Amino acid sequence: MQALARLRASAARLRSRTSTDRDAVLALVDDALELSDAMRLECSALQQRAAELERQFQTRAVEVSELLDQMPGALVQTDGAGTIVDANRAAVALLGLSRARLQNELLLYFTEDRAAFASLVRHLPHHGEPVSSSARIRPRERAPFDAAITLMRDPREEDARWLWFIERVSVAQSAARTPPRRGPAATGSEQSAN
Repeated sequence: MQALARLRASAARLRSRTSTDRDAVLALVDDALELSDAMRLECSALQQRAAELERQFQTRAVEVSELLDQMPGALVQTDGAGTIVDANRAAVALLGLSRARLQNELLLYFTEDRAAFASLVRHLPHHGEPVSSSARIRPRERAPFDAAITLMRDPREEDARWLWFIERVSVAQSAARTPPRRGPAATGSEQSAN
């Protein structure tokens, strides 16, 4: 940047002269070309570094996605409003729709008590401990079932995204289960989406 300031000062001096000094103009043009070439090389190096970082990021994203897909438990990622962004293979099987069909659907549509579920989504804490709840899940064209839900903010995302870990519980487990409690950082004493 000092070179650019020097070029501007030289250009101002040349403008103030009454006669044109050819050698000074050529020197100024040479300096400008050198500066331009140096800046181009720096930009090229930065562009290559950015491309390499993007490739690394994409590779890591694919690795994480494949890892989450191999999880035996159902995992659904939603935005802050409860719209499904992604689901692993177990969640696809549990909810009875393909991954493509699940995307952009509201997770709310797969619950029987939609008012309680909507309340749960509205009161999710922005930070803090995972939230535990339960819900009666109604997959497409299958019998509903009781589920234990643990959800937490997705640490991989800057935007408000939530990870919903959904576990099918048997009738015996459901009856023996005590009402779930929200994490200590959340407001309210108990939250149930049942």
